Amino acid sequence: MKKKIAVLIGLMMVLTLALAACGGSGGESGGEDLSDSKYVGTWVVDTLSFAGETGEAETNFTLNLNGDGTGTLVGTNEDGTEDVSNLTWSLTDGGFKTKGDAKMDFKDDGDAIVAKILGVEMRMVKAGEGEGEEVVDLVDGAAYGYGGDDPIEAACYAYMAETVSKDYEAAEYSIPTVNIVHEDLTQEDEYLVYGDFWTENYNGEDDVLKCVSGGNYPGCMHVSKDDYTVTAFDVVADGGNFDASAKEIFGENYDSFVTEHGDDESNKERRKVTVSDYVNLNNLGFKYYQDEGWDPVELYHAPGEE
Repeated sequence: MKKKIAVLIGLMMVLTLALAACGGSGGESGGEDLSDSKYVGTWVVDTLSFAGETGEAETNFTLNLNGDGTGTLVGTNEDGTEDVSNLTWSLTDGGFKTKGDAKMDFKDDGDAIVAKILGVEMRMVKAGEGEGEEVVDLVDGAAYGYGGDDPIEAACYAYMAETVSKDYEAAEYSIPTVNIVHEDLTQEDEYLVYGDFWTENYNGEDDVLKCVSGGNYPGCMHVSKDDYTVTAFDVVADGGNFDASAKEIFGENYDSFVTEHGDDESNKERRKVTVSDYVNLNNLGFKYYQDEGWDPVELYHAPGEE
């Protein structure tokens, strides 16, 4: 019966993608702020059911939902080949629905989500929270200025604050800024996170966080699928070897990295948001951050403080 379920789930996904393609609905942009939704994060298949029988899929499906209403459905086969479908998603009364290259309606089932297509019921759980799996203590992203619930991204924040920042003279606060360019979720034992990573260290003076040190570390972090910790960090070389090193590390994502890395305004805004989140999430009283020789930057206030 398990083999039959595996075949059916594969057929289900093929037909789902085919129906979506006929619908002509793209999955390029979400446009809806869903960052506070419980569904944001990475979901994996827990069980498949058909005609009263339950089994496992031979293809590993991963559903990634982002806070801006976009996402991907990644199917990884036993031979390592993968199919990536782009999608958008929005909330419904009993859960959420996806559009784009993968159209499905998901119902909330407590700590799980359930979709039923062509008689096959697919139950998914957040990565690391499946029934029978070892309980993993996930990183508390709030301690590093990350207000989301993606354990992969939280691991990157933690690594920058706890490991990379230690290369500098000790300061009161270490606040990273993480800009993920691409995530490879298809590896067997790890996630590969390509991004532009920063760490800044601050000392508090009155209501100002004064930056005393920091740096930029673009590259690829290797995040363990077992406990969501960074096990290795491939950092782009400095100086004249920067471009060659970046091309080697980022590969087909090099152009995207260059665009993100060179967007000064977006990088400044991302830093302001992260420092503001750090202050608000940790109930600190700072209203500004300031780089040496520059004017203070006013932080965003927590809701209700305006």
